Amino acid sequence: MTPRSLEQLNKSTTGRIVNAGMRLLDSVAPAAAQRLAFDWFGRPRRRVGRPAIGAHRFRLTGDGPELAVWDWGDGPTVLLVHGWNGNAAQLSGLVPPLLRAGYYVAAPDLPAHGASAGTHTNVRAMADALLRLGRRVGPVHAVIAHSLGAAASVIALAEGLGASRAVLIAPPADLPRYARQFARAVGLSPRSTSGLVARLDVALGGRESFDLLRLAPSQTARTLVLHDPADREVPLADAQALARAWPGARLEMLEGAGHTRALRHPDVISRAVGFVTDSALALSA
Repeated sequence: MTPRSLEQLNKSTTGRIVNAGMRLLDSVAPAAAQRLAFDWFGRPRRRVGRPAIGAHRFRLTGDGPELAVWDWGDGPTVLLVHGWNGNAAQLSGLVPPLLRAGYYVAAPDLPAHGASAGTHTNVRAMADALLRLGRRVGPVHAVIAHSLGAAASVIALAEGLGASRAVLIAPPADLPRYARQFARAVGLSPRSTSGLVARLDVALGGRESFDLLRLAPSQTARTLVLHDPADREVPLADAQALARAWPGARLEMLEGAGHTRALRHPDVISRAVGFVTDSALALSA
């Protein structure tokens, strides 16, 4: 759940009822309150959408939930990765210029999103899905990823996705912060908030496995980070910290791009595609 949706929840009548109910449950059965919050936190809002541009769709099965994957073209592989509550269709604007440049493009609906299977997921499961897809359609030349999908891509890159280039659009760096914000929004006490974060650490395989600033220094992919300084979902400081920690990463700020709206912004599309297709980068490697 994003900061803006948390803000909307807090202001709504439903949100106030949820908050009051959770506070009551937390006061008498904190473990139950933490389990309920954990369940809510891992359940994305499903938005089903088919990319506007004609695409072949295939199903990726085995070693995890069944994934719906849209693909186009032929050539070196570029993965397009959506964020939380998103779907592959959101990245449709990147497809035509990548096809014109001679690339094969694959865009999954991540677990529990779009047309893929599941009701719950997390950044670890999202990263595992990208690794599964990479084994199917690789070798992967580049990944263009948004928001929590960018975080999942960082984890997948650290674990062998193998892309030589990455474009990270509005990437978060401090993932536990979102769990703490969610916990406060739904009415958990400080003690149960810590309990929720601890449960998530265990579910994700330990904090070190998804600490993006710890993973960044060992990354080898040439990386471009794109961020709107006024992004209301992910603070600019996250993108700055990630770019500083990532060897050779370049941070470019695009005022007015927004957060999810950035995926349709002409400058975001042109800079992302230009970075992926720039042969001069390969020559200077």
